[in-house]
Amino acid sequence: MSNASLSKNLASLKKLDPALYARIAPLNGSKKYEVTQSKSGPPSLTHTDSRGIKKRIHSNYDPVGEASRYLETSNICESINFIVLGLGLGYQVMEIIRQTSNRAKIYIFEKDPELFALAMREVDFSLIFEHPGVKLFVDANPLGLGTLLEPEQINFTLNKYCLVRQRPLVDGNWEYYGVLLGEIENYFKESQINFKTQSIHSKLYYKNIFSNFSSLLESSGITSFKDCLPDIPAIICSAGPSLDKNIQLLKSARERFFLIAVATALKPLLHNGIQPDVVISIDPDELTINSFDFLTDTSDFLLVYNQAVPNAIPKAFPNNRIAFDSEVYLAKWFKKQTEEKGNLGKISSVAHAALKFSQFLACSPIILVGQDLSFFQQRMHCLHSFYHEERMDKVARLNPRSYWERMKYLNFGPNLTHGMDLFGKRVASTLAMESYNYIFSKNFEGSQNIINSTEGGVPIEGAINISLRESLHVYCRKLVKDKQNLLSAPHLSERNSLKSLQDSVSRQIQLLKDISGKLNALELNYLNSRSPGPEGKQSFINEMEILYEDILENKETAFLLQGYDFAGFSDWYRSNCQILRKKELSEDCSLLDEEFERDLKFFDVLVGSVDYLMVNFEKALSQ
Repeated sequence: MSNASLSKNLASLKKLDPALYARIAPLNGSKKYEVTQSKSGPPSLTHTDSRGIKKRIHSNYDPVGEASRYLETSNICESINFIVLGLGLGYQVMEIIRQTSNRAKIYIFEKDPELFALAMREVDFSLIFEHPGVKLFVDANPLGLGTLLEPEQINFTLNKYCLVRQRPLVDGNWEYYGVLLGEIENYFKESQINFKTQSIHSKLYYKNIFSNFSSLLESSGITSFKDCLPDIPAIICSAGPSLDKNIQLLKSARERFFLIAVATALKPLLHNGIQPDVVISIDPDELTINSFDFLTDTSDFLLVYNQAVPNAIPKAFPNNRIAFDSEVYLAKWFKKQTEEKGNLGKISSVAHAALKFSQFLACSPIILVGQDLSFFQQRMHCLHSFYHEERMDKVARLNPRSYWERMKYLNFGPNLTHGMDLFGKRVASTLAMESYNYIFSKNFEGSQNIINSTEGGVPIEGAINISLRESLHVYCRKLVKDKQNLLSAPHLSERNSLKSLQDSVSRQIQLLKDISGKLNALELNYLNSRSPGPEGKQSFINEMEILYEDILENKETAFLLQGYDFAGFSDWYRSNCQILRKKELSEDCSLLDEEFERDLKFFDVLVGSVDYLMVNFEKALSQ
């Protein structure tokens, strides 16, 4: 390749990624790789390892044809997103670009900077550098993957992605690419669970947040208690089936640790005469109310919650509740207008929230019990938990408890997974619990104070596994009750001037009324007749596009609407991407009916979201 072409590559790289250019420009190539001309003409690549053994990276006969044949097996024409492991001389990426839409997103990960520098000298990368959807990462840290993938998280999660590997490079650098691949899979597994949760619960989140508006204003925030329990041992009690083994050990040493109960573990603890210092609740479902015994005196322990929980829960702790901020957009919006309660970051489960809260308090060590993250004899929860009581209520002579436990187990169907427990025995888990396990382990990185004393279930990477009896003996030797009082009497927040909030709510109501008026006009003009003709459909599509652009002019309003009906907006986004891709691949095809159906469904989504927000903002304004 000529020096002029190399200069062109470097100039394009500098424009695309100045930081990467600064790393690559000084490099001369790699002594581990040799470039030769293939039989068909384009350059090929061979790697020589430390033992002098040579291995072909690309075909010595037809590297371009080899790349094309490999991609045929990956059905790339059905994808709009790609993650490429190993760039090599770029043949696979260039074939993806030739065969797919210009809207495709192509994330390329190459381990070796010197190999990339060599490839820049041998191949014209103009096709790659000029593609608007290409992102190139060289020797990226796999553990920092989340930051790199976040810009396209929604797209890759909703529309999926095609994984493409330069196999000889990936296999030869498996220590790097194996970790990278695991991080990619875990990132999108977690993302899929989060998106599914939002799709299922988004309307319930909004209902609870509006209902908890007054309770939140009158609650203390966790900010007041930052680092207030340094070096106090904390036990986080979850309601896994292994809790039945050693719950009495907690009772015998109760005065020697700070006890945080997840909501589902509250009833089992109280049944055994054990009172926690804190109970944590974050789940929006009405079923979570059943984890609380509202006849029990709650004045001796605290509720830590976010505003997405059912309103009955914070109401049961009028003088003993501490709030932390939710990641739901409506909650974030209210926080901007009022005050911050304190942030625990991204939360995946109530046990995860408990872990984050104990770290927020500076407790050490943090001891986990009942955190099985798996089934035990087809049972996920301990005795006396709400879920156990639910089964017992259904027990009859012909349908014993084991029958109902098996029915619940089988309901997980394709989401069931299998692994090894702490004792080397095969156990069943679920995709969601595996994801929670991974998220837990991410929180343990660099920590030396996380003890897993669950004594059952699957191990959590990064935690020290010892029995609860040993944990109590080694780490919980001193009485800590006096220090717990630091958290026992939270002050209630005073209602500050709400003028700013009232003004912001009024502005949103007016914006929503404007959108509602435009939706009413669209319905009157195009949807009153049963079936509009082609001209009417096209006009409706055009007007919906204008309306969507108008909504996007105020990002707060757009995010508030999207947050209420997350599933509806996701369906529109997915459908829109598919239609745009079809248009690019076949300019002559008519997609009028598909576009009309897409916008008709989205019209109903907008009407429902706008009406709900208008009504509830007006209620909030009157409080």
